[in-house]
Order: sequence, then structure tokens, then C-alpha cells
Amino acid sequence: MWVVTALVVQMFAAPSAWVVTQAGSFDTKEACEAAIASAVPSKLEADDLKRYEDGFQVYQCVKAIGPNDHEPPVK
Repeated sequence: MWVVTALVVQMFAAPSAWVVTQAGSFDTKEACEAAIASAVPSKLEADDLKRYEDGFQVYQCVKAIGPNDHEPPVK
């Protein structure tokens, strides 16, 4: 399952990342990326749009770990 995430990095503070729940979830990365392409920037509200246009906020697809998934071992 793939989800849309938003990321903002602030100097001297921890980064902020969240799942864009309004977008739903997707079976493939390609479907997730298509959802971003169709919604960003047209559906962003004023503050989010300004951060996106100025490069301070990005949207990307991340594969979510489900209850039956296992994280790959760290080498």
C-alpha cells in the first residue's frame, strides 16, 4: 500500500512529515504519483500552496508498512 506524504524541514527543529489522508491509499507507486500529479498544486490551500511553490514543502509517495508486512533487515 502506498500513501502520499508531505514533508517540511525547518532549520534547528525536527522535520515535519505527515500522511495526506484525504488522498487515500494506492496499490502501486505509479497510482500514488498520478494522484499527486493531479492534485498538486491545484488542490492546495493558501499556506500549503505558498510553501510548495517556494520549495519548502514537498509531496512524495511512501510505501506503508501494514500489519502483515515486515520491515527489511537493516544491514
